[in-house]
Amino acid sequence: MISLRLSTTLLAVALTATAQHPLQDKNFYLLTLLERSSAIQSDPALSKIHTARLEALLTAANTCQLDVPCYSKALRFSPEQTAEISTALASLYQTSPALKALVDGPLKQSETYIRYNEEGGEGLLTKAWADCAAGLNRLIDVYALGLPPRYPAIDGMLYDPKAATWHRLVQTLVSVIEDDRASLHTFFAPSLRFGLELLNTNHRDEAARFEPLESGENAAAVKAIKTTVWSRYPYSVIVVPGAGADRPGLALSSFGKLRNEIAAKRYRDGKAPFILVSGGYVHPDRTPYAEALEMKKDLVTRLGIPAAAVIIDPHARHTTTNMRNAARLIYRYGMPFTKTVLVATDAGQSQYIEAAAFQKRCQDELGYVPYKLLGRTSPFDLEVLPLKTSLQIDPQDALDP
Repeated sequence: MISLRLSTTLLAVALTATAQHPLQDKNFYLLTLLERSSAIQSDPALSKIHTARLEALLTAANTCQLDVPCYSKALRFSPEQTAEISTALASLYQTSPALKALVDGPLKQSETYIRYNEEGGEGLLTKAWADCAAGLNRLIDVYALGLPPRYPAIDGMLYDPKAATWHRLVQTLVSVIEDDRASLHTFFAPSLRFGLELLNTNHRDEAARFEPLESGENAAAVKAIKTTVWSRYPYSVIVVPGAGADRPGLALSSFGKLRNEIAAKRYRDGKAPFILVSGGYVHPDRTPYAEALEMKKDLVTRLGIPAAAVIIDPHARHTTTNMRNAARLIYRYGMPFTKTVLVATDAGQSQYIEAAAFQKRCQDELGYVPYKLLGRTSPFDLEVLPLKTSLQIDPQDALDP
């Protein structure tokens, strides 16, 4: 575990030695913390809600049969339920020193809800809870009911939501959760278990793959970061957004190879000590190839870049999250966050990242722009500064929150 800043994937550092459940931690870090809070489990108001949630699960398991919307209604959080829980959490924050310490300590320090950190502990807690409730509802809507995700072509269900097979599968899934009700210790546990099982059932575990990165694919680079003399370089890192393959069976697209060549030249010219390649399992849908991993292989084997100089982000699914995830890794891995970053890519994508329309897309989809644009140095190169708002997790995009 690195000590410079709280690791992206070892978010539970305050409470656990390792991250055993990255799919949950990355989407619902607040709930990971609350699971370990005795105050949550002993509070009368939340205990009453917990009992009601378990009763709803039991009723659904016994009566919904092959009716998927019936299960979904039972396990979603209504606006009234979300508000009731927010009120209970706010009250408990004021009366429980243990919960207050958890919120003001590990939760705030994790910076996973950094946009709420100035709201005070009660505001941070209730807003983070609202995000979690909305995220769980979104999982159920998309991966149980088949409502369209943000990008249906690459993020959708594995099964036909109208097929009898899917209805039988959900019936079995809920019965399995009900059979394990003794492990459901919190008011959110039935819905959390259902949502995460839906992701796994649909084979949409992309957010958990390769984790923890800093002890795997990025281990050598993380080690090298600690001894890097940053003053020798004009930039902290060269960021290269991925380029998805445009046909099945192709590990790395031609655009990806050309972007690598641009980045490799800048690395050899001494622009930065590291190259950060970003791109997940994106195109075509359910491809077996992660863009970033294939780009790293190409950089090392074809272009001769040292493996310890390449950082991968194998989770980003769009250019918006290429930029966001790069900022996250720069910060979490202890690279100088106020040092300029060089974004190196083909001219078309470089112009796109520079355009006002792309910044509007970031605002629309992420809620903020994850970088500050400083200027252009060539048709291929943009200078940017990463922004800490990028640390905010987004369970609305469960494949790369």
